[in-house]
Amino acid sequence: MASKRKHWRNSLGTPTAIVLFRTVDQWRFALYLAEPQGVADGYLTHPEADGEPAEAQVAACLKAEEFADRPLTVSWRPSEKPDRWEGTITTPTGERLAIHAVG
Repeated sequence: MASKRKHWRNSLGTPTAIVLFRTVDQWRFALYLAEPQGVADGYLTHPEADGEPAEAQVAACLKAEEFADRPLTVSWRPSEKPDRWEGTITTPTGERLAIHAVG
């Protein structure tokens, strides 16, 4: 008999934007969600805090894909704050998942 329980990812929202930032000890990220709205955050175990931003952006995108349980594309842009990047999440076909303000 098939379970009627929903997978936990299905109830947390659709990822629409991501913020990546470097701290003294590590790279951290915040994943902004819609439907329902929320934020999931965490840190990257690789690269190290002194690693290249491009490498951290790839790792953060992989975290977002893991969370969403599907392939995603992130369009990164630098923030006005140092060591911080903001990304808009789209599907691999370029469809924007939702409009969401990054705080």
